[in-house]
Amino acid sequence: MSNRARWASNVAGEQCPFDAPRANIAASLHEVQRLSIATLYLERIQTYRGHCVLVFDPRHVTRIDELSAAEWQLMAQDIQAAERALMSVFRPDHVNIASIGQVVAHLHWHLVPRYFDDPRWGGPIWMTTPAEMLAVHLDDAEYEVMATSIRKALGEGAAA
Repeated sequence: MSNRARWASNVAGEQCPFDAPRANIAASLHEVQRLSIATLYLERIQTYRGHCVLVFDPRHVTRIDELSAAEWQLMAQDIQAAERALMSVFRPDHVNIASIGQVVAHLHWHLVPRYFDDPRWGGPIWMTTPAEMLAVHLDDAEYEVMATSIRKALGEGAAA
């Protein structure tokens, strides 16, 4: 299949892993919490401690311009709430927020806490193929401890 045909299939939402119901993503993402219009997940690869993915929930869209103004406002609020929670829990030196969407063509954001001592401080994390990237995996209990801490921070942010 050509790149153009594969992209057309992805944009159409054919076999999209982020469309409801999200049945087969537990191997790569650990669910943290549903927010106002998106669900926050911990990436299973935790090379950048606290790396999360925020997935738009209501339907299959690939770009921001496909959202209504009200949906974009809610999405922006979810991004901000997630970033605040990550800052509170992990105390990174910075957080990169990226919406790329060429691997999974469903609107989502990567929230990547960055630390002065991380493997690629000062540069993007995606400079190699996935197979070449340093991949730090945790056990299930560690993911759940992190998710619980993020949930707590999200709850405190909602009360503030």
